[in-house]
Amino acid sequence: MENKKVSVILPAYNEKDSILMLVPAIHEAIAGYDHDILVVDDNSPDGTYKALLDLNLSYVKAILRETDRGFAKSIRCGIENASGDIIVVMDSDFNHLPKYLPIMIDNLKYYDCVIGSRFLYFPLEKHYNLFRIISSWMFNLFIRFTLLSGITENLFGYFAIKKEVIYKCDFNKIFFGFGDYYMRLLYFLQKKNCSILQIPAIFGQRNFGVGNKNLIPRVFRYTKELLLFRIRNL
Repeated sequence: MENKKVSVILPAYNEKDSILMLVPAIHEAIAGYDHDILVVDDNSPDGTYKALLDLNLSYVKAILRETDRGFAKSIRCGIENASGDIIVVMDSDFNHLPKYLPIMIDNLKYYDCVIGSRFLYFPLEKHYNLFRIISSWMFNLFIRFTLLSGITENLFGYFAIKKEVIYKCDFNKIFFGFGDYYMRLLYFLQKKNCSILQIPAIFGQRNFGVGNKNLIPRVFRYTKELLLFRIRNL
C-alpha cells in the first residue's frame, strides 16, 4: 500500500538459526515497502536475542521479554511496539512463507485484514505433513461449528491487518495462551464486521529445530479454551 509502513512481528523462542535466515527473506520479499521487522524473543537460551543484535540491521528491532512470557503475549508486545500502519504476524520457523507477504499487504487496500488459509482450496498434495494438515482441518471444522465462524482457517496465525482495525479489539480478551489467541482474534474481528480476505497458503517446512511436538496436550488445551470462550461470548 502506498505510503503505508509495514511492521512484521515475529514471536520467537529458541529460533536463532531460523530467524537468521527468515529475517533477510522477509526483507527481500517486501523490499518495495517501507517496513521494519520486530522480533520478540522470550529470553531464548539459544541466544536468539544476541544473534539479532549482532546482525546490526537497521530494519530489525529485537525486543527481549524476560518476565510474563508466552507466545500470545509476545505477539501483543510486538503489536504494541509496532510503528507501522500495517501489522503482519508470522511464525519464526518458516511455517509461514514470506512469498505471500506482497499479496497480503496489497489487498489491504480493499480489506481490513488478510489471512493465509491452508484450507481455502485444500491442496493436500502440496503440504509436506499430511497428518498434521488433516488433524488441523478437522479441528478447524470444530472451531467453525462452535463459534459459528465463516473463516476456513482459525489456527494458522498468518495475517496482515490495518493497525487501526486491530486496535478496535480488546487485547486483554485475546492475547493469552498459545495459538488459541488467533481464533479469539478472528471471532472479534467478525463480530465487528471487519472485512477479511482469505488467501490460499501452503504450510511451510521448518529448516531447524523440532518445533512443538506435544500435539495431544495442545488439542486438549485448545478445546478447553474454545469451549470456555464460547460460554463467555455466545
